[in-house]
This record gives sequence, structure tokens and C-alpha cells, in this order.
Amino acid sequence: MPDPSFMAQQQAQQAAQQAQQIHQNHVRQHRHTHDMAHARHTGAPHTHRPLPYTGSRGGGLRGFLTLLVIVAVVVYVAHDPALRASVETFARSLLAHVQSN
Repeated sequence: MPDPSFMAQQQAQQAAQQAQQIHQNHVRQHRHTHDMAHARHTGAPHTHRPLPYTGSRGGGLRGFLTLLVIVAVVVYVAHDPALRASVETFARSLLAHVQSN
């Protein structure tokens, strides 16, 4: 059976990646909608705005700090089974909420 702390860390990383992807998709859609509305208003033809390269993982120092905090919390939570169960429940409900929006 895999180490519970490793499994919790994997779940936390997956949830963080999915939340980041959902957020990036939302921002792209918002930009596209804004560009289309602006083009209709000005009569200008729609042009695609180039998106800045953020790298495959993105985030830079901010992403690293977020990951560091997640790892620290996972290590702490892994030592207490009751706390681990409640955190897993919270993470799953948070992920379900993010995916539904």
C-alpha cells in the first residue's frame, strides 16, 4: 500500500494543477470575450492577441512558494490520521467545487 503522505501530496499537487488550469482557461475565455465585445463596439476586425509564454508549469517563484506550502501542509497532515481524513474530504469538495465552476 502506498505511503499515505505521498498519496496526499499527489492529490494536493493534482488539485493545484487542475485549479491553475481552470483559472488560466477562465482568463483566456474572459480575454476572448472582451476582445470580441471591443471589436463589435469599434467595428474593428477581431484579431487574436498573442498570449505570453508562461512555461509548461508556470508560476515562477509564486508557484514554487505555493508548492512549498502545499508540501509542508501535507507532511504535517500526514502524521495525524483524523486530520488527514478531514483534509482529504476538504480537498475533494474543493476540487469538485472548482470543477463545477
